[in-house]
Amino acid sequence: MSDRRFSPLRRLFLVPAAAVLCFMLLPMTVVVLIALGESATYEFPPRGLTLHWFSNLLHAGPLLNALFLTSLPLALTVAAASLVVGTLAAVGLTRGRFLGRSALEVFFLTPVVFPQILLGVALFLLFARANVPLTLVTLGIGHVVICTPYVIRAVLAGIGGIDPRIEEAARNLGAPPARAFMMATLPLLRSSMLSGAVFAFIVSFSDVNIALFLSAGDTTTLPIRILAEMEWNNDPTIAAAATLQVSIISVLLILVQRFIGTVRA
Repeated sequence: MSDRRFSPLRRLFLVPAAAVLCFMLLPMTVVVLIALGESATYEFPPRGLTLHWFSNLLHAGPLLNALFLTSLPLALTVAAASLVVGTLAAVGLTRGRFLGRSALEVFFLTPVVFPQILLGVALFLLFARANVPLTLVTLGIGHVVICTPYVIRAVLAGIGGIDPRIEEAARNLGAPPARAFMMATLPLLRSSMLSGAVFAFIVSFSDVNIALFLSAGDTTTLPIRILAEMEWNNDPTIAAAATLQVSIISVLLILVQRFIGTVRA
């Protein structure tokens, strides 16, 4: 009965929602069609479709090196590090009772709202002042700074939805506090931790602002390489590289969504 009553209202909101979705997907659609086009320049709409530029990508050494030797290993490492740091911080903020806990929570989330271009400048000046050379490690540190807040927020939301009596029951059965948390609470946080790790991977994998200041000659990430290539030529191979990057993120999101659904079921 209620479905029939609110169905016109739902249809009313469906139209602007579909319009916003199309607007968000339009830039990616343009990039994909340019990568599939026959023209040797950025042409939209394409006059014909071909996979030539993806084949050409296989021989584009700088782009492939930036993807497989820098961006992917870096994003995976940053996701793992952010998962550990963010989970520990979220648990400490939830279970800890100390002065300034709310202020510390806000502080942990500042990299999300703080302009990342300014954060990149600050990190660059910090490493330069400390005479630390720019390497993949310094770039990873910068990415952990901007990725950890996403893990913290996801895990905080997950802990907030867990009944604390579950862990209390484990303690009443004789389990030490650490073991009770590991056996009773942590398994219930798997979907939240996985979501946070995925966000951390995506942020690191697609970052430009931090990498723009912390990348060295041998640690250029794929977004920075694409940006540099676009300044000097309009080869659709660049669009093919961007399409590959978007495809990796999309496939990852689909797999994680299916996995989280399995866990919750």
